[in-house]
Amino acid sequence: MGIDDLKPGQEISLTTNSAFYKNVYESKVVAVDKDMLCISMPCYKGLFIPLNVGFVLNLRINTGADILSFTSEILYRNVSEHSLFVRMPTHPNVTENQSSSKSCKFITVTSGKGGVGKTSFIINYAISLSKLGKKVVLLDADLGMANVDVLLKTNTRYNIVDVIDGQKGINEVIAEAPGGIHIIAGGSGIQKLANLSPAEYNRITCGFTYLESHYDYVLIDTGAGLSKNVTSFIFASDEPLVVTTPEPHAITDAYSIIKVILEENRDVSMKLIVNKCETPAEGTEVLKRITGVVKNFLNYSVEPLGYIPESRIVSRSIKDQAPFALSQPSSDVAKAIRELAEKEARDQRGNDARITGKGLTSFVSKFMNLFKNA
Repeated sequence: MGIDDLKPGQEISLTTNSAFYKNVYESKVVAVDKDMLCISMPCYKGLFIPLNVGFVLNLRINTGADILSFTSEILYRNVSEHSLFVRMPTHPNVTENQSSSKSCKFITVTSGKGGVGKTSFIINYAISLSKLGKKVVLLDADLGMANVDVLLKTNTRYNIVDVIDGQKGINEVIAEAPGGIHIIAGGSGIQKLANLSPAEYNRITCGFTYLESHYDYVLIDTGAGLSKNVTSFIFASDEPLVVTTPEPHAITDAYSIIKVILEENRDVSMKLIVNKCETPAEGTEVLKRITGVVKNFLNYSVEPLGYIPESRIVSRSIKDQAPFALSQPSSDVAKAIRELAEKEARDQRGNDARITGKGLTSFVSKFMNLFKNA
């Protein structure tokens, strides 16, 4: 992957070094030369943006296989043809997704049904990873119950739909939250992922590439069940994590969602967590039951990640909008999630050689292929 992959018609998202032009602008590749790249005059909300010669541009180009990113400058412009000529990068290995020493793991947290404590888990899991020195961003992709920002008592003025529509860059919709984590509100904007235009598609993939280069973990809180948007995140992520409880119907739903996922794609590394366990013995028994049934009937090994105890502290923390990983760090439930985060951090260190250069890069490539073949 490099500048040899540039071809006319490819979508471009760009920003400038100018204090007067702070938005993310749309453009396309018009022609490619060994020394210069001709691009269409950038647009914003359908209007041409008259950028001047000498402006420094940060370009992200969707080549159809990956995202090429580099910084260049405007050499001259053709006003009658509504085009700009920019300097071609001098080094061919300029993709944000290549040979990075930065490892970023993309984890999707899902469940077969609502009410299993998935969102409370992912918030406290994110905070626990942050306490271990990891840089974590949490994307709220739950269409029906998008409430991560509410539970964290965090004001989010913008969300992922502003990125898709080109109103904001993804760095502008990231909000700081308690515990040192960052969040991206999703809500109704997530459903737009099911029907993206080429420009919207380019913006969101560029956004995910940005996250890869700035975070150690990208955690996605999906809705319960298996809509198109949920499965896209599951199949593109490095690790889908299924959360259930010991209740019989929750166990049945967990098995069902695992079965449906495997019927569409067996090349996933699913892990299982049992939440709201009355005793350690109950947690262990449920983990064994579900993993055993999946192994026997679906011929697939789900990794039993662990269990989390039932605790009144959880409901209290939700009412108070205060994550128990911060307000009650010595509680049994906080300790259980902290142990899961510590295990993840240890496993990640051991897998750095495998994940480096793959992490979210692999996610971006798989995400692009999913929508290309949809």
